[in-house]
Amino acid sequence: MRPTNSPPISPFHSPDRPQVDEDVSPLFPLPPPQIADSDPYDLQYSSMNDYPLPPSFPTPVAYAGPETDHGVHHGDDDGDSGPDVDVDHDMLDVDLEEGGASLNLINMDDHSDHSDHSDHDHFAPYLDDDDSLVVHQDSSQTPVSHSPPITALETPSFFNPPLGIFEEVVPAQLPEIQDPEDDMDPAVAGLHPMALSNANPMSLGPENPHVMQFLELWEWQSHADMQLRAADPIPSLPQIRRLARDCPRRVEYKQLRGDEYDFQGISWKDLGVARNTARRRRMATFHNYVNRANSDLWRDNAADRLLRPSENYFRYKSMDVRRDVRLLHFQLRNILGVASRTRAFYPSFTSIREHDPTTGRDKAAMRFDSQTDAHVSTLTASEDILIVGGFYGTYRYRHLDSPGDLKAHEGQLTNHISNITNHVQIHSSRHSATPLAAFASNDFGFRVVDLATNRVTSEIMYDFAMNCSALSPDMRLRVMVGDHQNVLITDAETGEVLQGLEGHKDFGFACDWAPDGWTVATGNQDRSIRIWDARKWKNSKGESTSVAVVRTEMAGARSLRFSPLGSGKRILVAAEEADFVNLIDAQTFNTRQTVDIFGELGGVAFADGGNDLIALSCDLSRGGVMRLERCDAGAEDTFSYAPRKYRDPGGWWRTPGYDWMQSPEQIVATSQSQATLTHKRRQSAMLESWTF
Repeated sequence: MRPTNSPPISPFHSPDRPQVDEDVSPLFPLPPPQIADSDPYDLQYSSMNDYPLPPSFPTPVAYAGPETDHGVHHGDDDGDSGPDVDVDHDMLDVDLEEGGASLNLINMDDHSDHSDHSDHDHFAPYLDDDDSLVVHQDSSQTPVSHSPPITALETPSFFNPPLGIFEEVVPAQLPEIQDPEDDMDPAVAGLHPMALSNANPMSLGPENPHVMQFLELWEWQSHADMQLRAADPIPSLPQIRRLARDCPRRVEYKQLRGDEYDFQGISWKDLGVARNTARRRRMATFHNYVNRANSDLWRDNAADRLLRPSENYFRYKSMDVRRDVRLLHFQLRNILGVASRTRAFYPSFTSIREHDPTTGRDKAAMRFDSQTDAHVSTLTASEDILIVGGFYGTYRYRHLDSPGDLKAHEGQLTNHISNITNHVQIHSSRHSATPLAAFASNDFGFRVVDLATNRVTSEIMYDFAMNCSALSPDMRLRVMVGDHQNVLITDAETGEVLQGLEGHKDFGFACDWAPDGWTVATGNQDRSIRIWDARKWKNSKGESTSVAVVRTEMAGARSLRFSPLGSGKRILVAAEEADFVNLIDAQTFNTRQTVDIFGELGGVAFADGGNDLIALSCDLSRGGVMRLERCDAGAEDTFSYAPRKYRDPGGWWRTPGYDWMQSPEQIVATSQSQATLTHKRRQSAMLESWTF
């Protein structure tokens, strides 16, 4: 997880990140961001770095003073909060056969619900595995040492705005938190959450601007670049300020009006620009962080493909805008936990918030005694357990149904100086129903905690830090990705490395194991998602063999989730570092659906047996919890799972059937299934009745 110095495509970071690898020297110069010569979209834009930066730069603090409260979450940890709107509106007026509002077909230019996607309907080849140099990390290096905590980040000198263009914004002095039960209000503090209590001076927040900063930079840079102003309309500064002040609490499907009102309640028409224009500008100026220089560059001779966004699996339901989402590390994006369709969890400033996506109400789910404890680096939840990992090798968990004052059990994983908890997964023991938590830490350790006794039962050390892990359905194997290009397949009990899979070109931060038992997905910072088959990790020559390689839209995949068993069409959800959530056909890996918003993403998770998809946006001005609902029922026989007929012959690894199993009988027979054949027949009959 630990980055090297600031990479070639990330010139705006300060200070430099700590040194870990031998292949990137701290003396390496910082050229401008690398843009591929042949863009998959053929977008006509100029990069923000095509012209020299002026000596001054707009302040990254946008309208955060107490006098300009722009929709900050107000509420008490002890009480519920929610909008005074009707959230139980009837969705049956939407054409179910067409899947309701297609997220691919909402055109933000003509204010209609349909748009042309001819720019996307092609395949774009990318990096070839044979052209990459596999650089192995030197395991003899000592782990990165941390500096003491700091209270605020200094603003670089080039972020001072020119007089006469922006009003000088002076951040308010940081108040001391007197009551741990009250969440810190970012509007009062006037700073990014990272500045409130930075767990480590090298653990920086996202390097890319949030929505309001992005609009401000766009408008400000147009004064220095007349070509930029002449090429496209520029957002209006007064309207940007108005947008920052006026923020909705909840945006529902029935409120969408194209460019007049999008998923996040942004009126692009009032700003004077089209949403598609803003999207092109965002993609031109976004910096994908890499640890291996140029690992994410696009070349012509590769298996990577940018899939056609032609599917429609989920439709937008609602988004609850929350400005108290606390993202403390720019690389760790697994901070969303979902226990059910009405219980989603995310870290706030002094507590873990429990959010109901169906009503928009919030309450405290776990409180912290100090700001040190509140430095959450990873979070997950099962049906009855909520667990978080911190920046100092600690963890806390509680049973969700336990009465009382939200008291949590605590533990210490490691006292190492590099002890950030990178990832946690809850699963049961293979030999009993005992709940276990598998922790990947930045000290190169992987530990399993028995949550029934709160004891560490297993500790395994590897040659590099692990950033994510996923257990196979039979609980015998585990896939792991970390600060190395290779993917590890290990024995789930002993930790022995059974396979090392090559192909990625940068560090990995996302992985998942599908319910069928053999499909595995891994996502790395090289902007590729590789699909592996457990029945054939390598070919006869001993070379790692991935059955598909998918190119991400704008940044590396930070969160991967396969759809649950019995939920219908097989889907792989890939949340990128920011903006894009890709829903990929997990049977062919040839097509996808794309949902895009503006802002850093903190993770995705399925709910209600796969009928709902929850995504967490960590944007400071338009972040929150977005809810999507399944809408592709009736696309195939819901009960018989008749095999689809594809144009291409396909590969040996493709299996027939609609769901992860080839028949409903097989699904019901699995241990993970909670449905009966009678229940599935009734559900199928209802869906067919509603659809046809």
